[in-house]
Amino acid sequence: MMTACTCAVCLLCPTPGVRADELDNLESESSGLQSNLEQINKELLSIGTQIAENENELDSINNDITKTQEQLAIAKNNEDDYYAEMKIRIQYMYENDGESMLGLIFSADSFPDFINKVQFVQTVSEYDRNMFKELQELRNAIEKEEKHLKKQQDACVDLEEELKSKRKKLKEKAEETSTDIETLEAKIQDMKAQQAAEAARAAEEARKAEEARKAEEAKEAANNNGNSDASKNGSTPTDNTESSGGGYTYPSDGGVLTPSKGVNNYGGHRETYYSQKVLPGHGLVIPGRHVAADGTIRDANGFLCLASSDYPKGTQVMTSLGMGIVYDTGCASGTIDIYTDW
Repeated sequence: MMTACTCAVCLLCPTPGVRADELDNLESESSGLQSNLEQINKELLSIGTQIAENENELDSINNDITKTQEQLAIAKNNEDDYYAEMKIRIQYMYENDGESMLGLIFSADSFPDFINKVQFVQTVSEYDRNMFKELQELRNAIEKEEKHLKKQQDACVDLEEELKSKRKKLKEKAEETSTDIETLEAKIQDMKAQQAAEAARAAEEARKAEEARKAEEAKEAANNNGNSDASKNGSTPTDNTESSGGGYTYPSDGGVLTPSKGVNNYGGHRETYYSQKVLPGHGLVIPGRHVAADGTIRDANGFLCLASSDYPKGTQVMTSLGMGIVYDTGCASGTIDIYTDW
């Protein structure tokens, strides 16, 4: 009996330390991968935001480049037009031997008028030079701005390619991490299922061991009762027994069913008895059926023969007179009938 109990306890925890550590390691690894995946997703979200911002900036730069190119075209056109006008004026002056400007100067009718016309000619020439210079400077400035914008454009394009490459790598890493997590979770669930199955098997073994222990105790109790049966040797009842006829020795302790008590409450049941003298029970199959020293009907293993409508046949039930087995039915619910020769 002790060996059976020890085996049952061992079966409850076959290899608790190793299996628990292995499961803890897997769950810890899975938790770490979950944290890594969350970090990867955060980085992907950040990169997505950066790509969107960079694309907006690139669109703005492209718009600025388009406007700058339009301004440059206008400036070049203005410069070309003004340059063409200057060439026409200069050509006209040389083709007419300078008669235009000189004629204007020498047409003065007084010295003050002469000075004014000279100043006018100088002013026109200076204006042409300044205007042409301004147009050139404007075109140079626009070209410089265009180069600057194109550098920004190239930088944005390079940044976008870099961000998209990084996003692609992070997505691949996220997929690999998700696959690893799924694999670990499958292992964890499989291990938990194995542990549950082992626990169920251990519990079943423990239950069987407990039933065997109770059966052994009942058998020993029955043997002790048989060995101490004074009525079988013609002796008279002792002080703590009562004689109720039939030559049997009945326990008179409180809480125990006897012929004189008739009804007893024990273990949540209402105990009564039915006598084979009234109901011989010819249809009952009870191996080793015999009458014990206390007048109860028992089987070959010393178990009391019981009737119950609450338990299936073959169920072991503890009574006030010891362990019994259900061999019959037909009594009221909540009642255990003990078969006797009373």
